[in-house]
Amino acid sequence: MDTVSTEAPKQTTKMAPTDEMSSERAAEVLRLTLPMMSRNGIPTTPQNYAVWYAYVTGDCPSLTTEIDRLIADGQRFTAGVNARLYRKFISEHDLEQVESVRNHLGTLIDEVGTRLVDADNDADVFVGKLDNFRDGMSHARDIDGVKDLLGKLLVETREIRESNAGMRAHFDDMNKQIAELKEQVRAERERAATDPLTGLYNRVTLLERIDDALSEATTERAPSIIMLDIDHFKMINDTHGHLIGDRVIRFVAKTLHQNIKGQDTAARFGGEEFTVLLPGTNASGAMAVAEAIRKVIEAAQLVRADTKKPIGDITISAGVATYLAGDSAEELLQRADQALYKSKNDGRNRCTSAD
Repeated sequence: MDTVSTEAPKQTTKMAPTDEMSSERAAEVLRLTLPMMSRNGIPTTPQNYAVWYAYVTGDCPSLTTEIDRLIADGQRFTAGVNARLYRKFISEHDLEQVESVRNHLGTLIDEVGTRLVDADNDADVFVGKLDNFRDGMSHARDIDGVKDLLGKLLVETREIRESNAGMRAHFDDMNKQIAELKEQVRAERERAATDPLTGLYNRVTLLERIDDALSEATTERAPSIIMLDIDHFKMINDTHGHLIGDRVIRFVAKTLHQNIKGQDTAARFGGEEFTVLLPGTNASGAMAVAEAIRKVIEAAQLVRADTKKPIGDITISAGVATYLAGDSAEELLQRADQALYKSKNDGRNRCTSAD
């Protein structure tokens, strides 16, 4: 089975299938499909788009049922899951669906093309009218004839201006919709990758980045992991309440963010536990980063905003592990976690290296 996502299932909006795909409906399907794919971390390849196009339109009920089940179960849409959905519901069983997707995208392209052809035709017509005006001027015998030709030219100029203004407004509206869609996709992608309380990356994004770091790891450039946990966090919640507990979590998250750099990744792993990925950092370098974070948090004096009274000592325990040849992401995290619990068992407020 694929790993379980920590993201809660999202309510989705699907459209009833229809035989005809108007340009307005095509744009609406596009507007709904791309953010949905982004929210679930799905690359926008033609195959993946075909799957989620069918899901949004409701054209394939069995696919809709399967995706709804995966979302409800909290399954991640990995490359393997995406390929299986495409193979099972699109490529092998519903060739008409592929054609429908192609027609959908073609509708959007055709609309733009039609507008451009109209503009080109209007320009050709206007050039012809200018030629007629020139010929008419050469045959005009008096001022009244010239005035009549100028009047016709002014009318025709006004018509072409109005036509271009309408076309410009239409393209401006389309550009605005595209810009809004891009921003929505960007925001959805960012939201899907981060923890809402702290703004740090979430567990799903962290695991993806660890996989990337391990795929690029070498003997000279091995990544390290810091697992850290807020000491006696339950006591903080019990004494001061969950709002103060959330504030402590945000403070620790901010400290992590301020003490990493470059390609480092800080993430909230769950609850009061955090993880820092340090690509290309050896064990001693990772221990130095962990110690720097621990000291900043230990030295902080947090007070309640309402009573101005100190919250009390806030400390963390940390475990550090560096990649060893053959390590999987799970094995690297497990060694860092074991080092973290050694720090806990040895008295807390300390950093321990697994190596």
